[in-house]
Amino acid sequence: MEPPGPSKNRVTSGWAVICPEGDTRMKATALYRTASILLFVAAAGNTYAVVRFWQAAGAMNPVPLPEDHRLSYGPVVLALGVFCSLCVLFGAYLAWHLGGLARTTPQAIGVLGWALFAYQLLGVYVSFNELSGLVRILTVALAICTGWAAWLSRDARSASPAVK
Repeated sequence: MEPPGPSKNRVTSGWAVICPEGDTRMKATALYRTASILLFVAAAGNTYAVVRFWQAAGAMNPVPLPEDHRLSYGPVVLALGVFCSLCVLFGAYLAWHLGGLARTTPQAIGVLGWALFAYQLLGVYVSFNELSGLVRILTVALAICTGWAAWLSRDARSASPAVK
């Protein structure tokens, strides 16, 4: 007989329910959360690079764009860099959120995990064509984390009972 108290099938810390797919859920959660932290680091690095570029590109500020003489190159490049940082921060939020869903309700992720993986693959393509060094390693690590997490979430969805 089992002693009274919590079931052997539950972890009381609130992190996960240990069941056949529980380990898979936790791995997917950890991978999505790792990707989220790496994306936050990428956004911080991009913001730092934009600020450094802005300081070095002072000569671009007065050069007007040929199509619109009210705009100059410097502010446009700064705005695009800041927008890129915001997009990466949104990706970090999305990866964190998917990590929570992978733990609790992996069937709710649907195709969104694969969309985030495709987004990361585009980042790998751009970094290998236009960037170098640490950025390439970071984008490959992000693609591996999100692809692996999407794969594990798919496995957890197929193993868990359907939600009605």
